[in-house]
Amino acid sequence: MAMVWSPKGEVEFLSSPFSDSAEWARPSTLIGRLPIRITKPNARPPTNHESPHLCSPPEVSRFSTAKRYEEHLTGRWLVGELLKQWGIEIAGLEIIRDENRAPSLSWRAKPDFAKPLPSISIGHSEGWAIAALSEANYHVGIDAEPGSREISSSAFVMMASGNELQYLNDYPESAISIWTAKEAVQKALHLGMHLNPRKVSTKWPNPIADFTVIIPIGKNKIQLETWQYDDLRISLAFAAKADY
Repeated sequence: MAMVWSPKGEVEFLSSPFSDSAEWARPSTLIGRLPIRITKPNARPPTNHESPHLCSPPEVSRFSTAKRYEEHLTGRWLVGELLKQWGIEIAGLEIIRDENRAPSLSWRAKPDFAKPLPSISIGHSEGWAIAALSEANYHVGIDAEPGSREISSSAFVMMASGNELQYLNDYPESAISIWTAKEAVQKALHLGMHLNPRKVSTKWPNPIADFTVIIPIGKNKIQLETWQYDDLRISLAFAAKADY
C-alpha cells in the first residue's frame, strides 16, 4: 500500500520587512519556507509514495533522482500550506504551467461563484523550498539564495552590462543579491530565462542591503523587494496583470 508523502519539517511563515510606500501600495502576500529532505547523491526516487495534493503524478513520475523528487514535492506541499493559511481549500486545485513553465493555480472543475485564485511562485535553494502567494491581480516572483554564496566573476557578463557590469566588478560581494533580484523579476513576468537578465537593471544601492525599487521593463513596472533573512537573500517581485 502506497504511503502519502510528507515533508521533512514544518513550514516557517516569513514576512517582508516592507510596507506601503509613496510609490506603491504593496499587494497582499504570504511567504513561507520548508526544509527539503536530504537524499544520497544519485539516489532514485521512491516508488511507494502517493503524491500529495497539487502534485501531478505524470510529472512526478518523470523525475530520475530523489533530490529532484524531494524538491518538487516539498515546494508543492509548501504552496498547499500557504493556500490553507490564505483560506483556500486545496482539494479541487492543481498547479499548471504555461509555455515558459511558469506555475499558476487552476481549478480542476471550476465551482460556481469561484473567487479569483492567488498568484504563486516557487523556488529551491540549498536545502530549502520557498514560495509566495500574492493577490490575484498581480503576478509574483520569488527567489532566494544563501547570502554567503559567491558567483564567479566570469559569469558577470552573462547577467549584466554597461554600468551594472562595472558595479559587479567593483562590488562582487553584491552579485548574489543582484542575481536573486533578477530571477524574481523573471518569474514575476512569467518569462524565466526567456528574459535576458541583462535587461533587468537598475541603480543598485551600495552596499546592497534591504531595499525596494521599481524597475521598468517594457510597459511593465516591476515592484521589487530584497532583504536578508538568516543566511538567505530573498527577493520578491510583483508585476500588475493590468500591465500585460
